[in-house]
Amino acid sequence: MRSVFAIPVFNQVRELPRLLEELAQPLACDEVVFINNGSSDGSEDLLRASGRPVIEVPENQGIGYSLQLAADWALERRFDVFGVMAGNGKMDPAEMPRLLAPVEAGEADFVWGSRFLDGGDSPNLPSFRKSAIPMVNRYVQLVTGRTITDATCGYTACRAELFDRARFDWRAKWLRTYGFEYYFRGQVMLDPTIRWREVPVSMRYPKTGPYSKIKPVVGWWAMMRPWLVAAADRKGFAPAAP
Repeated sequence: MRSVFAIPVFNQVRELPRLLEELAQPLACDEVVFINNGSSDGSEDLLRASGRPVIEVPENQGIGYSLQLAADWALERRFDVFGVMAGNGKMDPAEMPRLLAPVEAGEADFVWGSRFLDGGDSPNLPSFRKSAIPMVNRYVQLVTGRTITDATCGYTACRAELFDRARFDWRAKWLRTYGFEYYFRGQVMLDPTIRWREVPVSMRYPKTGPYSKIKPVVGWWAMMRPWLVAAADRKGFAPAAP
């Protein structure tokens, strides 16, 4: 199965050198595609010099929009597995096999990482995140009726055909921010025909300095609302082709 990981980037010039060095090592996936989401701090130059495909977005329109473009890019090139990892260096490319293996083995349709499962890790996890993530997990459980250990981890891999089979509009404008990942995941979790699971991964935080671009209140609401909408919609996926 041919796999690609999409990496959205917005002004990550401090973190990119390490990530690019790690991505230069042998990888479990067949391709990596960057989405330059309107960067203006020098990140755009690093991406263009990386030798990897780059989807250019002139102005930052949100991480969800980047992933919508990347999913279309992967479908056009007939990749079988579509993965996502962050451009801020928090996720380890060496752990791609953990996400890909269940999909490639036909054991799962959608897989996402959890820093809280046995074998996962989260060095330097900020105290706010340490207390907030369990509350988000509980919220998701209340909304969906499904148990999840790490609702905010964005390290994922899925069968690319899920995009073609989706009964919902994953290209919708309202999903251009953080909503895309969580709405899609909510639809996956609520569809009894879709096999999903969590696997242990590492989420690496810096010892000092900013660790997130999520805006207080507005950003968190953009992450919480999609679960509610997904639970209300429950549109799910069309049956897989025989």
